[in-house]
Amino acid sequence: MTFLALWLLLLQAPSAGPPWSELTLSIEKEPGYSSDQVAICRVRVVNHGSRTWPGRSLHFEARAIDGGVVVERARGRFGLHLAPHGTLETLIAFSAPYARFEVAPAASSPDSDGSRKKSRGKRSKRPSRSRRR
Repeated sequence: MTFLALWLLLLQAPSAGPPWSELTLSIEKEPGYSSDQVAICRVRVVNHGSRTWPGRSLHFEARAIDGGVVVERARGRFGLHLAPHGTLETLIAFSAPYARFEVAPAASSPDSDGSRKKSRGKRSKRPSRSRRR
């Protein structure tokens, strides 16, 4: 009986992905930055729900638009935690000074589980010490 109750509870558990119906994404050109070569944008997410979300699970795709056509895409995610009714922001860059942008939720990539791969570069060897008695 306990097993059945636990199994039913697991079926009702919330899914791992964020409910984008409770979250709002927006993007705007960073007003304090001016360049002839790049565009820096601020991406913001607002939580309208009652659950806290880890920022690293909130992936987005930002798009630069020129002449009604998507000319560049950039993917990103947030840091920290998004509290209920809270806001997170991050900056993202495009390779040209575009004027129009849009942002949408994106699926997480397989290598974005929050873990970092260790580099396997050469390690410096400690000099061996001879034992003298």
